[in-house]
Amino acid sequence: MKILIVGTGVIGTLYGHALSKYHEVIHFVREDKLKIMNERNILYDIIDEREKEENMYTTGEYTYKCISRVDCDYDLIIVPVNTYQLKNILETLIKQTPNANYLLFTLNWSGTDKIDKLLKKEQYIMGYAGGGGTFKGNLLWGNVGNDVMLGAVYEEQKPLLDNAIEMFKTCGIIPEIPSNVLHWLWIHNVGASPIGVGLSKYNDIIRYLEDEELVETCFKAMNECYNLCEKRGVDLSQYPEVEMFKMSFSNLYPMFKKNFEENSIMQRYTAHALLAIDEMNDNFKQMFELGKEIGIDMTNMKELMKLL
Repeated sequence: MKILIVGTGVIGTLYGHALSKYHEVIHFVREDKLKIMNERNILYDIIDEREKEENMYTTGEYTYKCISRVDCDYDLIIVPVNTYQLKNILETLIKQTPNANYLLFTLNWSGTDKIDKLLKKEQYIMGYAGGGGTFKGNLLWGNVGNDVMLGAVYEEQKPLLDNAIEMFKTCGIIPEIPSNVLHWLWIHNVGASPIGVGLSKYNDIIRYLEDEELVETCFKAMNECYNLCEKRGVDLSQYPEVEMFKMSFSNLYPMFKKNFEENSIMQRYTAHALLAIDEMNDNFKQMFELGKEIGIDMTNMKELMKLL
């Protein structure tokens, strides 16, 4: 397949590297970045979860192939951008390639109304990456999972979904297909955004984890938002993480802290959070406003709002 990936960020680079072994991959960048990024070599230190445990730690070099204008057809355009950037990038791409197909690799809280005003239903599917990391100079330090979440909101999207599933499978990445992709994204958003607001106090994961009171407030805020998801029609019983966060804080906190401190895959996956704090904060505000509108108790969300 011929694949266009928007940008050269962490997720775009991870999947550019993973997919390029079996597919043609090009990165779409702004005109002012084209000369800088095209043919640029970047080093990577990646835990590749597709490999056996003894071979997971991989290092190497990835070379970007970039364009700043779409001048040919692509089988799929992958869009791994922050939620608040999605509308602008789609408007830019639609002008250049109006009939392209898209995989929207972004969080979601507001549904598909705005997307449906820009794209035909059969033109896009939704998903979320199974990896993360950060850049350390010219080094990508991260992980790429052996799975990825993909989903169709509408029946018309099923053929595109099937093609994307096969694309990832050829690269050893087995897609997870939830029964309701929007509900999955909302739950995942809830699991990220309150913690993102907590992180914004320190911009440092270790210092955040040491602030036990703040972590507890974030956990309680997540439970408030899970209740909000239920009000929106989400079947919470389908999501084990919801039950986990109902555990007593005294039992949950040590496990949560240990996982961040000792799990090397989690450390890389969550390093990406520091790059996405603005997105998580923006989504958090949307959750808070909807909670107030519906009448959900948002005591802990209100406390976290003081950090924004």
